[in-house]
Amino acid sequence: MLWSQTDLVEATAGDLLGEWGNDGVAGVSIDSRSIKTDELFVAIKAARDGHSFINDAINLGAKAAMVDHIPSSISSSTPLLLVPCVQEALEGLGKYGRNRSQAKLVAITGSVGKTSSKNMLKTILECQGKTYAAPASFNNHLGVPLTLANLPIDATYAVVEIGMNKPGEIEPLAKMTSADVVFVTAIGKAHLEAFEDIKGIAHEKAQIVKGLKSDGVAVLNAGTPGYEILKKQTVKNGKQFVSFGGLSSDIKAKKIQNSNGRIEVRCEFKDRKLEFSLNSLGSHFADNSLGVLLCVDRLGGDIDKATHDLEKWKPSNGRGSLEQVALPSGYIFLIDDAFNANPSSMKAALKLLTQKSIVGNRRVALLGDMLELGMKEVLLHEEISFWPELANIDIIHTLGPLMHHLHSKLPLDKKGCHYRNKNELISDLENIIRNGDIVLVKSSKSVGLSSLIDAIRSMKR
Repeated sequence: MLWSQTDLVEATAGDLLGEWGNDGVAGVSIDSRSIKTDELFVAIKAARDGHSFINDAINLGAKAAMVDHIPSSISSSTPLLLVPCVQEALEGLGKYGRNRSQAKLVAITGSVGKTSSKNMLKTILECQGKTYAAPASFNNHLGVPLTLANLPIDATYAVVEIGMNKPGEIEPLAKMTSADVVFVTAIGKAHLEAFEDIKGIAHEKAQIVKGLKSDGVAVLNAGTPGYEILKKQTVKNGKQFVSFGGLSSDIKAKKIQNSNGRIEVRCEFKDRKLEFSLNSLGSHFADNSLGVLLCVDRLGGDIDKATHDLEKWKPSNGRGSLEQVALPSGYIFLIDDAFNANPSSMKAALKLLTQKSIVGNRRVALLGDMLELGMKEVLLHEEISFWPELANIDIIHTLGPLMHHLHSKLPLDKKGCHYRNKNELISDLENIIRNGDIVLVKSSKSVGLSSLIDAIRSMKR
């Protein structure tokens, strides 16, 4: 059991009701659909009220539910943890879980690259000790405390993502993590609905250093816009920092080269030469891998072993993974980058599409709307038409009202079809994808192009 009944009550100031038996719970979940046996179901009030799904969770094996009121549909024997406020109680579980853990923890933020860097760190750290990281992109006011609430007591390392949509979100989440190392990947034009410019984003991301332990260290990207802001905030808070991505950084890339579907990296660190390869062709992954190695070093890990174990990592679905998909008449290469999109990640994805080491007949981009960009959203979509990355792309198909602005600006030799919704695009796949194509799918997550990825994969049947 991860949580005893005594610890649950102490962490949440709650009361135990119903028939609990003698055991505690094996984990904590906010999703009744994926609940595991003996977990605690937390009835969060979000788009839907989790109190409506308590019976579903119990029927799937949940040990109990954490609630702030008792629905009439719930049996009196159902094990409940009754708390004043479910959100505050979840935060209480997160803080308690972190305080009782001796794990060395890395907290990661950035406009792009958080999840891939988290997965890189998990891959190499779990080769050096028991490591915990959330299985998905749990980086908001629900995801961070949920991650900490599920942190195994005996973990050696932990990796936590911290994201934001508006000012003031980073600091409280950072303080909850009490990190030994914070890692800022890159600052880009994202969430501009809530920020005037990229400086505002950098100022908010910089608040992550306020969660560092007294002897903690910040790992900063010297090659990203806002680096000086990040550095200034770190020094202001009396913390040390190391950097990557710059000519005078603590770790320096000497060579990044695409070779046989991989990236070969040579770098220098503390007068030593390190070499490793990554299972990707995205140069942005290579940049972040240097920051990952700095994190390992600052945690006291074995950096030589880490460089070797980086070869075990590969991009997850929706984040730049490359796969070959069989068609009835041949095959295509598919780059699945449909999980998230902003101008920085869009540029990286288009650059990946143009890599010469991916050999095909045509380079085809299927681009959906980039969301949460504020008043400049139309301009930011139009500007893509001027990017140099488009020079080596054969045709661009667009989807959604914002991408229509890009469609209208594209040169005729690259202008494909525009689709109002994903269903229109899916129904036309056989007309726009040919044998031998290299196909990129890129959009913000809520556009829903993960279903387009599934449809492309199903073309082989």
